[in-house]
Amino acid sequence: MSHTPYPRPDAPSARGRQPVFEAGSFRRGDGVVLGIYVVLFIFGAASLLALIPGFMGAFKDADSAQFAVNLIMYALVFTGVMIVAFEALRVSFATFKYHTWLKVLMIPGGWLGSLIISAIVLTAMGNPIKSENQLAIEAMTRSVPFLTMFVVTALMGPLVEEYIFRHLLIGKLSRKLNVWVCVGISVVLFASLHFIGAGSFDLTSAIPYLMLGIMMSVAYVLTGKSLAYSYMFHVFNNSVALILSYTLLPLLPQ
Repeated sequence: MSHTPYPRPDAPSARGRQPVFEAGSFRRGDGVVLGIYVVLFIFGAASLLALIPGFMGAFKDADSAQFAVNLIMYALVFTGVMIVAFEALRVSFATFKYHTWLKVLMIPGGWLGSLIISAIVLTAMGNPIKSENQLAIEAMTRSVPFLTMFVVTALMGPLVEEYIFRHLLIGKLSRKLNVWVCVGISVVLFASLHFIGAGSFDLTSAIPYLMLGIMMSVAYVLTGKSLAYSYMFHVFNNSVALILSYTLLPLLPQ
């Protein structure tokens, strides 16, 4: 029987402290999923779908077509993540057995804190503008039904990103580097991801992603490298943003 690097969810912890959910070593399955992610998201191979005869014409507008491409990308990588990291996700939900209410309340609390800090920094810097990524999502909300967008943006996307930026870049990489060095790498790459393909970079646009990346990375480490906790944090953030986009944006002048 193969050895699993993840502690049992009911495993007792030393002196009543929460267990550390060690991510284990980098495995072949991780390499496959990471490779697919890089090819699709970093190099934009999924955009080749637009070259298929009739693909673009199957959708009512360009935003719907772009969402379809995103759906295919996320569905593919999400499936891969569930195959290689389901056990890590399942077991790490045990972090909620320790300081339960504190951890539950820190999800909205941490989210609000990152929002407030971002607002303060942006106000000090002046001229805050939206990133191309945020503008693209807002455009899609006018063409894509809420439930469909929710599945991709609030359920699939967060798991894919938490697996890459927390589970791999902090959990597994910290076997080789200091964990806080890994946090720095994770935060920078997480923020940079949202500007790939935009053709430009603006620091004020990156501030919210940097703050969110810091908050989720710190939460991941402090909860014993719990993939489940950082995932729930990310789900909460994206769910709130999505609900606001569908309820408030239509009320604002175009």
